[in-house]
Amino acid sequence: MAANAGTIVLIGKSGRTYTVDAYVPDAVATFLTLNSSGLASSTSPTTWRAPEDCLIKDISIGAAPTAVGSILQLNNANANGGTVRWANQLAANPNRMKLNLPVRAGDFVSFLQF
Repeated sequence: MAANAGTIVLIGKSGRTYTVDAYVPDAVATFLTLNSSGLASSTSPTTWRAPEDCLIKDISIGAAPTAVGSILQLNNANANGGTVRWANQLAANPNRMKLNLPVRAGDFVSFLQF
C-alpha cells in the first residue's frame, strides 16, 4: 500500500460543520497529518485544534494502509472509545461506521496509527 488521503468531519455545538483533510502515512506508529484549509501532506501539522465543542461524526480514507487503524488522541492522551479501524472507514464503503466522538473546545486532536 501507499500513503493515503482521508477526511474527518466534525459537527460543532453551534451546528457548524468542520472538515479536516488527513494525510495517512503507510506506516504503523505514525501520526496522521491534518489540514483544515486544504489538502494535507506529509509536512502538515499532526494536530488540529477544535474551535468549539464538537463531535467527530465521520472519518473516511481512500484505501487501507499497512496500519490496522488509529487511536484518537486529545491533548496527547488516548481518548476512551477513540479506536478507529481503517477497514471500517473506507470511503467506498457506504455502510462505514458512523462515529460520535466528543472533542472539547481548545482540544488538540491527533490520530496515532497502530
